[in-house]
Amino acid sequence: MISHIIWDLGETLTTPPNGRIDKKPLTAYPEIQLRAHVPEVLETIRQMGLKQSILSNTATSDSTVVRELLNRLDILDKFEYVYATQSELDPDVPEKPDRIVYDYVLEKLAIEAKEAVMIGNTWDTDIIGANKIGMHAIWLQNPVVSVRKDFDGKVSMPPWILPVWDMESVPKAVELMMECCQSGDRK
Repeated sequence: MISHIIWDLGETLTTPPNGRIDKKPLTAYPEIQLRAHVPEVLETIRQMGLKQSILSNTATSDSTVVRELLNRLDILDKFEYVYATQSELDPDVPEKPDRIVYDYVLEKLAIEAKEAVMIGNTWDTDIIGANKIGMHAIWLQNPVVSVRKDFDGKVSMPPWILPVWDMESVPKAVELMMECCQSGDRK
Protein backbone atom coordinates (compact mmCIF):
# COMPACT_ATOMS: atom_id res chain seq x y z
CA MET A 1 0.00 0.00 0.00
CA ILE A 2 1.32 3.44 -0.92
CA SER A 3 2.07 5.64 2.09
CA HIS A 4 4.74 8.07 0.83
CA ILE A 5 5.34 10.46 -2.03
CA ILE A 6 9.00 11.24 -2.74
CA TRP A 7 9.46 14.41 -4.76
CA ASP A 8 12.32 15.58 -6.92
CA LEU A 9 12.97 19.27 -6.23
CA GLY A 10 14.46 21.24 -9.12
CA GLU A 11 12.33 21.53 -12.26
CA THR A 12 9.62 19.49 -10.50
CA LEU A 13 8.60 21.60 -7.50
CA THR A 14 10.81 24.64 -8.11
CA THR A 15 12.16 26.69 -10.95
CA PRO A 16 15.90 26.27 -11.56
CA PRO A 17 18.59 28.73 -10.56
CA ASN A 18 20.14 30.85 -13.29
CA GLY A 19 22.50 28.54 -15.15
CA ARG A 20 20.31 25.53 -14.18
CA ILE A 21 22.80 24.17 -11.62
CA ASP A 22 23.47 25.28 -8.04
CA LYS A 23 27.08 26.42 -8.23
CA LYS A 24 26.42 28.19 -4.94
CA PRO A 25 23.85 27.24 -2.26
CA LEU A 26 20.28 27.18 -3.56
CA THR A 27 19.34 29.75 -0.93
CA ALA A 28 21.62 32.25 -2.69
CA TYR A 29 19.36 32.28 -5.76
CA PRO A 30 16.41 34.64 -5.17
CA GLU A 31 15.00 33.71 -8.59
CA ILE A 32 14.12 30.16 -7.46
CA GLN A 33 10.37 30.00 -6.98
CA LEU A 34 7.70 27.33 -6.71
CA ARG A 35 6.19 26.14 -9.94
CA ALA A 36 2.51 26.89 -10.47
CA HIS A 37 0.06 24.97 -8.26
CA VAL A 38 2.72 23.34 -6.07
CA PRO A 39 1.29 24.51 -2.69
CA GLU A 40 -2.21 23.28 -3.59
CA VAL A 41 -0.94 19.92 -4.85
CA LEU A 42 1.20 19.36 -1.74
CA GLU A 43 -1.78 20.15 0.46
CA THR A 44 -4.10 17.86 -1.53
CA ILE A 45 -1.63 14.99 -1.19
CA ARG A 46 -1.28 15.67 2.55
CA GLN A 47 -5.08 15.55 2.84
CA MET A 48 -5.00 12.17 1.09
CA GLY A 49 -3.10 10.92 4.15
CA LEU A 50 0.23 10.47 2.38
CA LYS A 51 3.58 11.51 3.82
CA GLN A 52 5.91 13.50 1.57
CA SER A 53 9.69 13.72 1.26
CA ILE A 54 12.31 15.21 -1.05
CA LEU A 55 15.09 13.32 -2.86
CA SER A 56 17.04 15.70 -5.06
CA ASN A 57 20.30 15.58 -6.95
CA THR A 58 22.10 18.84 -6.20
CA ALA A 59 25.50 20.23 -7.00
CA THR A 60 26.61 22.21 -3.96
CA SER A 61 23.53 22.33 -1.76
CA ASP A 62 23.24 19.86 1.09
CA SER A 63 20.02 18.79 2.82
CA THR A 64 20.21 21.67 5.29
CA VAL A 65 20.34 24.22 2.46
CA VAL A 66 17.41 22.54 0.71
CA ARG A 67 15.39 22.69 3.95
CA GLU A 68 16.24 26.41 4.21
CA LEU A 69 15.04 26.93 0.63
CA LEU A 70 11.82 25.02 1.32
CA ASN A 71 11.30 27.14 4.42
CA ARG A 72 11.79 30.35 2.38
CA LEU A 73 9.23 29.02 -0.10
CA ASP A 74 6.87 28.28 2.83
CA ILE A 75 6.48 24.55 2.13
CA LEU A 76 9.01 22.92 4.47
CA ASP A 77 6.23 21.78 6.83
CA LYS A 78 4.83 19.54 4.05
CA PHE A 79 7.86 17.23 4.13
CA GLU A 80 8.74 14.50 6.56
CA TYR A 81 12.28 14.09 5.23
CA VAL A 82 14.62 16.01 2.90
CA TYR A 83 17.72 14.56 1.24
CA ALA A 84 20.00 16.37 -1.23
CA THR A 85 22.80 14.35 -2.80
CA GLN A 86 25.41 17.10 -3.41
CA SER A 87 26.56 14.95 -6.33
CA GLU A 88 26.19 16.80 -9.61
CA LEU A 89 29.75 18.16 -9.66
CA ASP A 90 31.44 15.07 -8.24
CA PRO A 91 31.16 11.82 -10.22
CA ASP A 92 32.31 9.85 -7.16
CA VAL A 93 29.25 10.81 -5.07
CA PRO A 94 26.16 8.60 -5.55
CA GLU A 95 23.07 10.24 -7.01
CA LYS A 96 19.76 9.26 -8.58
CA PRO A 97 19.46 6.84 -10.36
CA ASP A 98 21.94 4.94 -8.13
CA ARG A 99 20.14 2.40 -6.02
CA ILE A 100 22.16 3.38 -2.93
CA VAL A 101 20.52 6.84 -2.90
CA TYR A 102 16.99 5.47 -3.13
CA ASP A 103 17.73 2.78 -0.53
CA TYR A 104 19.14 5.41 1.83
CA VAL A 105 15.95 7.48 1.71
CA LEU A 106 13.69 4.44 2.01
CA GLU A 107 15.67 3.31 5.06
CA LYS A 108 15.31 6.77 6.65
CA LEU A 109 11.56 6.61 6.01
CA ALA A 110 11.39 2.99 7.28
CA ILE A 111 9.40 1.87 4.24
CA GLU A 112 9.77 -0.53 1.31
CA ALA A 113 10.05 0.71 -2.28
CA LYS A 114 6.52 -0.49 -3.14
CA GLU A 115 5.12 1.86 -0.48
CA ALA A 116 6.41 4.98 -2.25
CA VAL A 117 5.84 6.93 -5.44
CA MET A 118 8.68 9.00 -6.90
CA ILE A 119 7.53 12.17 -8.69
CA GLY A 120 10.03 13.85 -10.95
CA ASN A 121 10.73 15.42 -14.31
CA THR A 122 13.78 13.41 -15.41
CA TRP A 123 13.16 10.02 -17.00
CA ASP A 124 16.75 8.80 -16.63
CA THR A 125 17.22 9.57 -12.94
CA ASP A 126 13.84 10.03 -11.28
CA ILE A 127 11.69 7.56 -13.18
CA ILE A 128 14.07 4.78 -14.30
CA GLY A 129 15.94 4.96 -10.99
CA ALA A 130 12.72 4.47 -9.03
CA ASN A 131 11.52 1.73 -11.38
CA LYS A 132 14.72 -0.28 -11.06
CA ILE A 133 14.37 -0.52 -7.28
CA GLY A 134 10.66 -1.39 -7.37
CA MET A 135 9.22 2.06 -6.63
CA HIS A 136 6.25 3.46 -8.52
CA ALA A 137 6.79 6.76 -10.36
CA ILE A 138 4.91 9.70 -11.82
CA TRP A 139 6.73 11.43 -14.65
CA LEU A 140 6.04 15.15 -15.03
CA GLN A 141 6.31 15.38 -18.82
CA ASN A 142 5.66 19.05 -19.39
CA PRO A 143 8.18 19.96 -22.11
CA VAL A 144 9.28 22.99 -20.12
CA VAL A 145 10.66 20.74 -17.37
CA SER A 146 10.84 17.19 -18.74
CA VAL A 147 14.22 15.61 -19.43
CA ARG A 148 14.86 12.31 -21.21
CA LYS A 149 18.13 11.11 -22.68
CA ASP A 150 17.75 7.32 -22.23
CA PHE A 151 15.36 5.96 -24.84
CA ASP A 152 16.57 2.38 -24.55
CA GLY A 153 16.32 1.72 -20.81
CA LYS A 154 13.98 -1.14 -19.97
CA VAL A 155 11.24 -0.70 -17.39
CA SER A 156 9.45 -3.25 -15.25
CA MET A 157 5.68 -3.16 -14.79
CA PRO A 158 4.78 -3.19 -11.95
CA PRO A 159 6.03 -0.99 -10.38
CA TRP A 160 3.83 1.44 -12.25
CA ILE A 161 4.85 4.55 -14.14
CA LEU A 162 2.22 7.18 -14.92
CA PRO A 163 2.93 10.23 -17.07
CA VAL A 164 1.30 13.57 -16.28
CA TRP A 165 1.38 16.78 -18.25
CA ASP A 166 1.19 19.32 -15.44
CA MET A 167 1.41 19.68 -11.67
CA GLU A 168 -2.38 19.92 -11.32
CA SER A 169 -2.71 16.34 -12.66
CA VAL A 170 -0.47 14.82 -9.97
CA PRO A 171 -3.16 14.18 -7.29
CA LYS A 172 -5.36 12.28 -9.77
CA ALA A 173 -2.35 10.23 -10.90
CA VAL A 174 -1.55 9.44 -7.26
CA GLU A 175 -5.17 8.33 -6.72
CA LEU A 176 -4.99 6.05 -9.78
CA MET A 177 -1.71 4.61 -8.60
CA MET A 178 -3.16 3.93 -5.15
CA GLU A 179 -6.19 2.20 -6.70
CA CYS A 180 -3.97 0.01 -8.90
CA CYS A 181 -1.81 -0.96 -5.97
CA GLN A 182 -4.74 -1.71 -3.66
CA SER A 183 -6.46 -3.92 -6.24
CA GLY A 184 -3.13 -5.67 -6.85
CA ASP A 185 -2.73 -6.27 -3.09
CA ARG A 186 -6.13 -8.03 -2.95
CA LYS A 187 -5.21 -10.59 -5.59
